[in-house]
Amino acid sequence: MHLTTVLFDLDGTLLDRRATFRLHLEGQIRRHPAVFEPASSDGYLERLLVLDEQGALDRAEFYRVVQADLGLPRDASDLLREDFERHFPERCIPEPNVTECLDALRQRGMKLGLVTNGGAVIQGRKIDRSGLRSRFDSIVISESAGVRKPDPRIFELCLRELGEPSSAAVYVGDNPEPDMGGAKAAGLSAVWRRDPFWPEPEIADEIIDDLMELLPWIDARVESDSGRAPRDP
Repeated sequence: MHLTTVLFDLDGTLLDRRATFRLHLEGQIRRHPAVFEPASSDGYLERLLVLDEQGALDRAEFYRVVQADLGLPRDASDLLREDFERHFPERCIPEPNVTECLDALRQRGMKLGLVTNGGAVIQGRKIDRSGLRSRFDSIVISESAGVRKPDPRIFELCLRELGEPSSAAVYVGDNPEPDMGGAKAAGLSAVWRRDPFWPEPEIADEIIDDLMELLPWIDARVESDSGRAPRDP
């Protein structure tokens, strides 16, 4: 099937989640000094980043773990979670070459979709503040969809909105299990955007370090699908 569609993950793929979360935590420590006394902010910051496990935990659970692990005051978890929901989406840091990659794919005639786990309000605000909403033909957020990656149904929902079969689509993401595993289970090709936090997934069809590296792979795939010999790099 001719490749027509590229779907993307959001955090860690289009947005630099690690840098954004560090920036958020620095602000959170400044906004709530009484919660984080008497330890130094630097010590708390590094411990918070370890506990985060690159977003593996639901935010409510993450802040409950933080409160218990650091011995923070009672009800600190609720305060910090509310602070997260209010402030985190406001200063999202994009990965390099996001707009350049998306524009180049659009110029190639690709349909573009975004499939992300998370809360509808927070993810929606991040998408809007990053200027990404208008660049996608379909955006599916797990809370609104009622299903989360790696469940294949979330990918299938996006593809139905785009009117394309899974055999004509590729998913680009950073987390091996929900992104690569979920996409492959749904019948899509899968491109892993390398992240040193995660082990290299064997099931990925391609591995990239920068989003612009996706373009030659897409070109080669399209040419192969059309029966033409791939162009020289």
